[in-house]
Amino acid sequence: MFEGLNYPAFSGSLMCWVAFVAVLGAALSLFIFAWRNQWLVMQMASALMMCGVVFWASTPAMAQDALGAAARALIDQAEARGRSAQESLEEWAAQTSAVTERYQRDAQELAAANQRALARGMTMLRNDPTFGDAAAIAEAVPEEQGALYVAVSLGMPKESLRQLALDSHKAGAKVVIRGLVNGSFEQTLVAAKEVFGEDAVSGVAIEPQVFRAFGVDRVPAFIAATAPVLPCDQGVDCTSAATPHDRLAGNITLAEALRIIAQRGDQAPGVAQAALARLEG
Repeated sequence: MFEGLNYPAFSGSLMCWVAFVAVLGAALSLFIFAWRNQWLVMQMASALMMCGVVFWASTPAMAQDALGAAARALIDQAEARGRSAQESLEEWAAQTSAVTERYQRDAQELAAANQRALARGMTMLRNDPTFGDAAAIAEAVPEEQGALYVAVSLGMPKESLRQLALDSHKAGAKVVIRGLVNGSFEQTLVAAKEVFGEDAVSGVAIEPQVFRAFGVDRVPAFIAATAPVLPCDQGVDCTSAATPHDRLAGNITLAEALRIIAQRGDQAPGVAQAALARLEG
C-alpha cells in the first residue's frame, strides 16, 4: 500500500539516523503524553508514527535480505548446472574410455590375426634363398610375446650392425630401418649385403611406420611392445598408432637393452624378459 508514497530512502547516513532518532523520540513522547491523558486517538497516531519510522529504517535491510536471497538462488542454480555439466563430462569420459579400450582390443586382435597370417605365409618361404631368413624371424617370435623391434641405420658401424642382427635373430627381434637408401631399392639391397653379407642369418625390414609410431629419433633404438604396429590407412606418410611399449635408445648391446627394459619397463617388460631368455638360452 506504500507503492504510491514518495519518501527519501533510508541510506544509513548520519542525517538519516538523526531524523530516525528525532521522529522516534517525538512519537514516543507523544505516545506517553497521550497515554497519561487517556487520548486514545493520539496514542494510535503516535504508535503508527513509531511503526512507520522503524519500517523506514529497516527497509534497506529487508531489501538486502531479498537481494541476498536472489543471489543465493542464482548461485544455487549455477552450482546445479555445474554439477550437471560435471556428471555429463564424467559420463562422456567413461564412454570415451570404453570406446578407446574396445578399439585397442580390436587392434590387438587384428594384429594377432595378421601375425598368424604372416607366419603361415612365411612358412612357404622358409627355404627360399632370399626370404628364408625373414621367414625364420617371423617364426621365432611367439604371438603371445608381443613385438620387439631394433631400429637401426645402415650408416651405423658394420660390426655393430652385424652383432645386432645376430642377436636380434636369436632373440626373435625385428631389425628395421626408416627407408630406402637414396630412395633406391637397389642401393638399399647393396648396402644391406655389404653390412650383413650374402649369407646373413638375419635380414632387415624397411618399416618407417615403426619409427613414426614410436617417435624414434636416435639409433640404435630398442622397442618392446605388447603388439606389433599396424599399418595406417591414410597413405604411406601417415603415422600409425603406437601400441603400449617400452623404448630405450643408446649405443648398447641388445642384451643390455633387454635387461634394462625387463627390470624398469612398465608397459612390456615381459616381452623383453622373454626375448632375453631366448637370447641367453
